[in-house]
Order: sequence, then structure tokens, then C-alpha cells
Amino acid sequence: MSDLPKPDLLHTLQMGMLDHLQKWISHFMKTYERLDKYNAIWLSVPAYHNLTPKTKSYEEVSQWNRKEMKEMSQYLLGVVTQSLRGGSPAQSPIFNRAIECTRALLEFYMYAQYKSHDDATLSYMEDALSCFHTFKDVFLLGRAGKKAKAKANVLRTELVKKRKVD
Repeated sequence: MSDLPKPDLLHTLQMGMLDHLQKWISHFMKTYERLDKYNAIWLSVPAYHNLTPKTKSYEEVSQWNRKEMKEMSQYLLGVVTQSLRGGSPAQSPIFNRAIECTRALLEFYMYAQYKSHDDATLSYMEDALSCFHTFKDVFLLGRAGKKAKAKANVLRTELVKKRKVD
């Protein structure tokens, strides 16, 4: 039984959850016309301690390696928070939800990196994950779900066929 391959939980968290979060944030910033500000702040993160200087904006990074993902987790919340400053009064609650969702997932990720856990750290992780689930809908606003995308693809295919016939 011990010869069975074991999943790399941290790798799954980094390349799975954080990758999705980044995509959600990027779409959110585009939706609220904050992507240029987000990229500018992203590039302004200084090389400090173990952080490497940024040479590409978020959008220019085509693939993330493990080290980059781990570094990004250390400053992502600050970049998101600064990018969402100065919104209208109507945007403020939405922006605050996006910040809270980002904070909660990053907090869960940071706790997951502990070498060992006790009841307290597991409780903190559970609270962070619960908070993430409470606020994650903010990133789904304006995004099509799988059913809507599938329906759109069917309609697109039908239109293309109809155009070829005409």
C-alpha cells in the first residue's frame, strides 16, 4: 500500500486553486476596467527578500512555474487591494468581496504549507475555506457557466452551418 503514488497537495493547491484564482481576478479586473492598473501595480512589486523582480505584466506571463506561483501568493493580495482602490460607492462592496475572497483563499493556501497541523490550524483552514466559499460568487458575476457556454457553442455551430448553406 505504501508504494502507491501520493498526490502533491501543495502542487495541487498552487497550480489548481491559485491558478483559478488568478484567472478569476484577471477577468474581474477586465470587467471593472482595472486591468491596466492591476498590471502596473503587478510590475511595481519590488524585488525584496526572496522575490524576483517582475519583468512581465500579469497578462504577459503565459505559464507559471512552482516558484513563481509561490512568490505570487506573497504579494497577490496587496496587488488586488491596491488595484481596487478608489472605486465608486456602488463598486465598493463588490470590490471588498473580491478582496475578502482573495484573502481567504491565500490564507488557506498559507496554512496548507505548514509541515504539521493541530486542531487550531485545521480550524483556521476551515474558517478560511468557508470565507472563500462565502465570497467566491463575486468572481462569477458576468461569467458564463458551463451550461451557458455549451448552449452558446451549439448556437454558434448552427449559425456557421446556416451561413454556409445560405
